[in-house]
Order: sequence, then C-alpha cells, then structure tokens
Amino acid sequence: MLTDEEESNVIAELERMDRFFDGEESGDIPLEFLRQRGIEIPALPPDDEAELRAKLQELIEEMFEIGIVVDSIDHLSDRELYRYLVDDVLLVEMMLSTSVGGHWNVSPIGGGSDEDNDIYLRYYADDEDRESWRREFGDPLPPKEEPPYGRDRFSLQLEEA
Repeated sequence: MLTDEEESNVIAELERMDRFFDGEESGDIPLEFLRQRGIEIPALPPDDEAELRAKLQELIEEMFEIGIVVDSIDHLSDRELYRYLVDDVLLVEMMLSTSVGGHWNVSPIGGGSDEDNDIYLRYYADDEDRESWRREFGDPLPPKEEPPYGRDRFSLQLEEA
C-alpha cells in the first residue's frame, strides 16, 4: 500500500504524463537525463572494440533503468548501434517516469520502410509471421538469417530482471 506522499507523487506523475501527451508540457531528453545521472556518453564511440562493447552494455542497462527498452538491434554492428542510440534514440523527447513505471520500446526498424520490413523478415520474424506476410502482401520474402549479433538476448534479460 502506498503512503499518502507516494500516492500524491504517482498522481502528479500521471498528470504530468497527460500534459506531455496532450502537448502541453515538454518531456525529457534521455541523453541529458542520463548525463545528469552521471553517465558518461561520448559523442563518438570508443575506438577500442572492448571499450565500445562495455559502453554499449552500460548504456543499454542505464536506458532500461530509466524506462527505455531497445529491440531488434542484433543486425547492427557495435558502431552502428552506438550511433543509433546517441544520435537518434537518446535525442527524442520522451516522458521518463521514475515513480509510475512503464517503458518506451524503441527499435531501429520501427519506421515501416521497405528496408525496415526486409530486416524484420530476414532476422526477426518467426515462420508464422513470415508466412502471414507472404499471404497478405504476396511479396517474395528475403531468406531467413540468424542476426550477426546477440544483443536482443541481453535486452530481454534486463526485462526479466
């Protein structure tokens, strides 16, 4: 059971979210939010591959902590992923909630372009989704491939934690 103060904080946060979605209040810029929490996020990815991998894991963990879950990233190299996160996702205004919960799901293939659809069908769609796509659109399907990187498993472990 929530204390009166906790309940008041939750209500205030929900009202803030309503104002954000109604366009009446600004949201948060995740890059600034993370930096305020003391996370070092260089503009350029580290040159050293081990440093880059460690920085990506730290970044994905910290993003999860503030309510951002990154999906469908196993087809991107470490450098491509870093650029996507720092130059795109972390600059999008969002409502980051520390008391209400919930999360934002972001994906580099969520735009619905032909290229995004091809990547989804090639690396992420299961056989049922691929067959449904083929029946609905009649398009030839790209060959099914294993994505070259295994980061989605890392993201899923965070969700289950």
